[in-house]
Amino acid sequence: MHGDATATRNRIGAQIVTAAKVKIIFHIGQHKTGSKALQSFLYLHSAALAQRGILYPVDQTVHQKVRAYQISHYRLFALLRHEALQACGQANAARHYWREQRAICRPYDCSRAMFDAIENERRRIGADTIIVSAEDLFDMQTAHQIDLNMDCLAAGVKILSELARAFQYQPVVVTYVRRQDHLLGAHYVQYVKGSRDPTIEFKTFARTFAPRLDTYRLLACWSTEFGADAMVVRPYERAAMPTGIVADFFECALQQAIPSDWMAPAPEREAVNTTPGRDQVELIRHLHRRRGSGWPLLRRAQILDTTTALNWGVTTKHGSTIAAWLSPAQRRQLLLDHTEGNARIAQHYLPKTKTPLFSEPPPHDDASWQPYSGLSAQDTAAIIRQVRRQLFCGGSIKWIAAGALFFLSVAILMGILV
Repeated sequence: MHGDATATRNRIGAQIVTAAKVKIIFHIGQHKTGSKALQSFLYLHSAALAQRGILYPVDQTVHQKVRAYQISHYRLFALLRHEALQACGQANAARHYWREQRAICRPYDCSRAMFDAIENERRRIGADTIIVSAEDLFDMQTAHQIDLNMDCLAAGVKILSELARAFQYQPVVVTYVRRQDHLLGAHYVQYVKGSRDPTIEFKTFARTFAPRLDTYRLLACWSTEFGADAMVVRPYERAAMPTGIVADFFECALQQAIPSDWMAPAPEREAVNTTPGRDQVELIRHLHRRRGSGWPLLRRAQILDTTTALNWGVTTKHGSTIAAWLSPAQRRQLLLDHTEGNARIAQHYLPKTKTPLFSEPPPHDDASWQPYSGLSAQDTAAIIRQVRRQLFCGGSIKWIAAGALFFLSVAILMGILV
């Protein structure tokens, strides 16, 4: 009897929610704007959110090898991109993409099937708000790609808006946008960390990646389909969100504060996504070049874990910010190229503020900036020594880290990095 009464209340609650229109919040990134931290928090507190009528749909029955796919809605992005490629007439690209992504997307074979599952869960718990988060949605590209396919983006956003209408959801699109110079530097580091061929040097990357820095153009695809009123655009900088992205999202998207007893997730790679310095990035590139030259035992996990994941707090004399890659004059020119677009973003999406999109002033200290001289054997040896100390501080060393450390040492001894 008790179970029947509960089921009846849930059905009535679901009917009332449907009549009032369910809000669906699409958090779409950008990349490198703290998305993993937000997703980790929402994933950790998904049960508590459900008790408040907010569904953050996580599938505990499907194991994902990449934890980022487990805590976010990467699968929705993958499904949409596959369908968008088909809609654009890029059949071969769609087939190739689906062969790579099919296993990740299971049990869904289309975005509609995933929405059906989300709606069934929403009805089961009687939620009136749904949160979907995947930073890859912003431009329908992963952070490990360079080029931009505007046709694919437009088609993917159209499919998503049609799904929202089909389920009679009230959509809200939340995005955090980063200043173009900082975005370029962060994207390049992420590309080197995660792409299949991370040997590309910065200048080539910057030239090819340039269309993805046109934030206004990309946002226009979303506002065309969902309407400017449905867009919540937030500048990703400390002045605009002093308490961080999680608190900002709760305030701006959910109109509520984070409960005081909700703990932050424990620090981990997926939530923190540490950024290595330029010396470390160069080390990753060099080692991957050696891997491509026939070092069969040098595996990607060994390179990446030793040079980034296992050396939190390791510093080099060249930092991880864009100042390590571009001079102040180059950064000012890049920002000048996007002045009009950023002004339009502020005008269209932040009309009440009457302030520029980004408050941080452009860099002016040209005199003290020095171009990067390259990775020396001495700097590489210093990185390895710090990594080695960090590995042994824990009292044990994993075989992967040990193997990577061995190859790093051999690289130094053979002088291949000079």
